[in-house]
Amino acid sequence: MLIPTQPIDFEIEQRRSRFIAHLTPMNNESELKALQTELRQAHPKASHVCYGFRLMNESRQINEGFSDDGEPSGTSGPPILKVLQHKNLINCGVLVVRYFGGTKLGTGGLQRAYSQSTSEVIGRISDADFNEWEADINVKISGGFDIESDLRRELAKVNSQILDENYTDEGVSLLVKLTEAHHEQLKNTVLSRHLTISIDDEHQA
Repeated sequence: MLIPTQPIDFEIEQRRSRFIAHLTPMNNESELKALQTELRQAHPKASHVCYGFRLMNESRQINEGFSDDGEPSGTSGPPILKVLQHKNLINCGVLVVRYFGGTKLGTGGLQRAYSQSTSEVIGRISDADFNEWEADINVKISGGFDIESDLRRELAKVNSQILDENYTDEGVSLLVKLTEAHHEQLKNTVLSRHLTISIDDEHQA
């Protein structure tokens, strides 16, 4: 699964109706609704601002949703969402601003237009602007006081999150959230020879 890291927009025209697609990274649906409000304000003469989104939650389940925003039911939000599913994207949404051009497109025409605009905007993203999604795991890491500063530097390099820390007479024990790939990377460092590293099953999501 892929996560786009940069927002981008692209416009197509179908029978004089304009469809302006905005792809945006997101962490929750509230962000998308806020952007929908901003787009309505930026395009006061637009007929609709529809969207679809996919989000990975803390339980590693994908939440999906859409809004037809007044278009005939199923003609806008679901086609947007279907493209996101087909492209295997998560933690992002696509909003499409529509300006009515005076000619009705019909159910099939609307579905094709929203689907095409979504595909086109995704196609404008370079490979470098996608991240591969990786599951986070919680790991217990223990070591002596003499290597604590080195350990924290290594953890900073792999973009980890320290969830808990405890000090004993022997040293420090950290509960850390990081990706599986970064876990393997940490285990392969020279520093790991002086650490006790184990996956913490008790605190996994």
